[in-house]
Amino acid sequence: MLSEIEKVIFLEEVHFFQNMTLEQLRVLASVCEEEFFLAETQIYKEGDPGGILYIVVSGRVGIEQQKRKGFVARLATLEPHSYFGETDFFSDHCRTNSAIAIRDTLVLRQRREPLIALARKYPELSLELINALSARLREANQQIAELTRSLPSKLQDLYDQLSDISDTNALEGNQV
Repeated sequence: MLSEIEKVIFLEEVHFFQNMTLEQLRVLASVCEEEFFLAETQIYKEGDPGGILYIVVSGRVGIEQQKRKGFVARLATLEPHSYFGETDFFSDHCRTNSAIAIRDTLVLRQRREPLIALARKYPELSLELINALSARLREANQQIAELTRSLPSKLQDLYDQLSDISDTNALEGNQV
């Protein structure tokens, strides 16, 4: 078990929480819950309710998304000091991906309500959280660009041609 002081020190090193004051970190540390997952254990699955942010203390976590039945895409592999679950943290939406412990993993669980209460008390904190989430979105966009680097204009042209053929066939009553 981590002490509250150890949680504060740890949270201070996580990008999502870096611009918080010690007092704000103390408040969050006091309500963070530890949870341990054995390797190959699912932390949450696609469709589960959101509202919890996870912070990797030790171990390794895979973020995955089912593409088709039986096929899963690994979106990210996370190490200590990484956070996940942020896409469904502030909304009432269900999880859009799954998280699995790749190795034995200790996480801190941060529920939405205490963080929102803290942001109401310290409005400037909201901007810091938006900055952290914007940085994550930029990282995701860069990763997408890297993955689609191979001749994207030719791929787009091919997609446009296939769409035109599909549209023409639909107008003529043919099935594609």
